[in-house]
Amino acid sequence: MADAKRAHPHGFPAVAAKHAPVISLFFIWRLKGAPRHAYSLIKDIRDVGFLQCKPSTVYALLSKMEEAGLVKSHVDTNGRHMRRLYQTTAKGSALLASTKASRIKGVWRGFVEFLLS
Repeated sequence: MADAKRAHPHGFPAVAAKHAPVISLFFIWRLKGAPRHAYSLIKDIRDVGFLQCKPSTVYALLSKMEEAGLVKSHVDTNGRHMRRLYQTTAKGSALLASTKASRIKGVWRGFVEFLLS
């Protein structure tokens, strides 16, 4: 259990760094700006091709990201249902920016540029 609380050198929670760093970055990016609920993130992650990503995995990852201070959440009681909304923190935004600057290079950058061209 101690491993789950340790941070990866790049700031990811250990669980996210080991199992889902791209999904973690995707969530941080999607949560910049307006708060969103986990169901919308599940829909987004499936829309980009991670069809096997289970809701339980998303909730567990969001919980670890919140523990690490990358996202924050609050319960929204407006509307018919109570929903937990998540939003990127300053720490999460800084991680996204530093990852973009230092880690998105080489083959990965070429792949992303190919996809966008």
